[in-house]
Amino acid sequence: MRPLIVTYAWLLTRLPEAFARLNATLLGELLWLIRGKVIRRNLSRAFPDKDAGWVRRIGRTSCRRTAEMGLFSIASPMMSEAEIRRRIVVDDSVTSEEDGLPPKGTGAVLFVPHFALMEMMTTTTLLRPELAKREWVVIYRPLDQPAAERWVKEARERFGMKLASRRDGFARSMKAVREGHVAAVLFDQTTQTGSIWRFLGSPCAVTELPGIIAQRFKCPSRIYWADRTGFWRCRLRMEALSATDSIGLTIESNAWLERKLRSGDDVCANWLWAHDRWKHGNQPFRKLGE
Repeated sequence: MRPLIVTYAWLLTRLPEAFARLNATLLGELLWLIRGKVIRRNLSRAFPDKDAGWVRRIGRTSCRRTAEMGLFSIASPMMSEAEIRRRIVVDDSVTSEEDGLPPKGTGAVLFVPHFALMEMMTTTTLLRPELAKREWVVIYRPLDQPAAERWVKEARERFGMKLASRRDGFARSMKAVREGHVAAVLFDQTTQTGSIWRFLGSPCAVTELPGIIAQRFKCPSRIYWADRTGFWRCRLRMEALSATDSIGLTIESNAWLERKLRSGDDVCANWLWAHDRWKHGNQPFRKLGE
């Protein structure tokens, strides 16, 4: 399996970019065929005033950008540092006093949304070496295929970030923040546990994990996201959250994401609508804030 991955990565990075774009389009259409029903249901529920044409256009674009992100995970180990610097920019907000990471020695929790090209966040410590003076721990879900899992994990950890699976990620993240480092958590995944909150008008299960860590250590919390600017190109941005308790942070981060998704079609299409985020919205979990 690994030789096939290596060959494919070589082709993606050595052939003209049109080849990678075509692959993203074809894989996106395949994803639309497989997950189209879920995506249409999600978009129609979140934007009931939009017609079927809009739902189809945003859904298919989201699928192509999801495929684009997956292809970057495969191709990035074959990219030179110069190529990565050409494609990815770390916005000044990441180091600003108001919205950026706190000084070294102070832990921080990053709330990461499922936007296209979020994989590019793993290059942060390359692009801003001053941010590599602390440990970054990212909670993630391992892939089911061993060879693909090793390849992608190596790619994600190439520039110093440490990945922790969901099984042991909570403990490692707590340790990192306690010692003054950074923990990054995807806060908008489909989850089978947690609390119930209304997101884009419908109840869904939300995780309080990043908020619990921030509350436990009374540390700053930030939204960290990839603002897509083109194919395999983005600007990494950061914004401060003001709440300090787990419930407040969970509500604030999800409200931030709602505003983003409603701010324009391009941003809306950047989210991974193939996730069935509302799947567990009718489970007998406690309602957030109760």
